[in-house]
Amino acid sequence: MQNVGFVFCMYPALFRLFRDSEERNAAVIRNLDTVNTHPSMGPLLAGLTARLEHDLDPATVISYRKRIMSVLAAHGDHLFWGLIKPLAGVFGVILTLFFFGTVAGSLAALVIYNTPNMLVRSQGFQIGWGQGLNCLQMLNSSALDNVITWVRMTLSTALGVAAGLLVFAAMNVRQCATINLPRFIVAASVIMLGGTGFLLLRKQVPLGVVIHLVVLASVIVFILIDMGILFP
Repeated sequence: MQNVGFVFCMYPALFRLFRDSEERNAAVIRNLDTVNTHPSMGPLLAGLTARLEHDLDPATVISYRKRIMSVLAAHGDHLFWGLIKPLAGVFGVILTLFFFGTVAGSLAALVIYNTPNMLVRSQGFQIGWGQGLNCLQMLNSSALDNVITWVRMTLSTALGVAAGLLVFAAMNVRQCATINLPRFIVAASVIMLGGTGFLLLRKQVPLGVVIHLVVLASVIVFILIDMGILFP
C-alpha cells in the first residue's frame, strides 16, 4: 500500500542509522513490509520506526510497527476525517453564506483543516524519534480527550447553524429579500444554546443523534422566525 513512499521518507534516517550498506539494504527490505496508516500520521510513524530501528533487535521492528501503524491509523481517521474535516467544511459553508461571492468560506475551510494537519505532519517525525513509544500515551491523554470534546461540541453547534442558515437563506431568496441579520443572530444564539444542551447529554446520547437533533432544531427555529411566529 504505502510501503514504497514510506521507505522513501525513511531512507535519510536509515542512511544515518546504518552506515554499512548491507545492514542498510536489509533495513530497506525489512521496511518494505505492508504499511497502511493515516497520511497525517505518516511522519510520526516514520519517526517511531526510526527509533525502533535504533533501539530494538531488527527482527522485532516490523511487529512493533504493525501495531503502531494500526493505532495511528485509527486515531488519524477519527481526528482528521471524522472531526476536523467536517468542522472545516461546515465553517466553510457558513462563511460562504455570510460572505456570498467571496472566497472567505474556501479560505476558512483550508485554514481550519490544514493548520492541525500541517502541524502534526511537520512535528511528527521529531516527536516519534524523540519520545519513541512514549508518544503514544499522548493519544490517550485527558488533554486530547478535552480537545476532541470541544471539537465535537463546535461541530454539532456549527451543523445546526449551517442547516438553519441554509433554510433561512433559501426562504429569503424565494421572497427576493435580504437576510434579516438581527433575527439570524437571535436564532443562531438559540441554536447554539440548544446544541450545547444536547451535548451535555453526550454520554447518554450517541453523537449522530445529537447532530440530527441540533439540525432539526435549527430548521424549526428558522421556519418559526421566518413565519413571524417566533421573535416577531
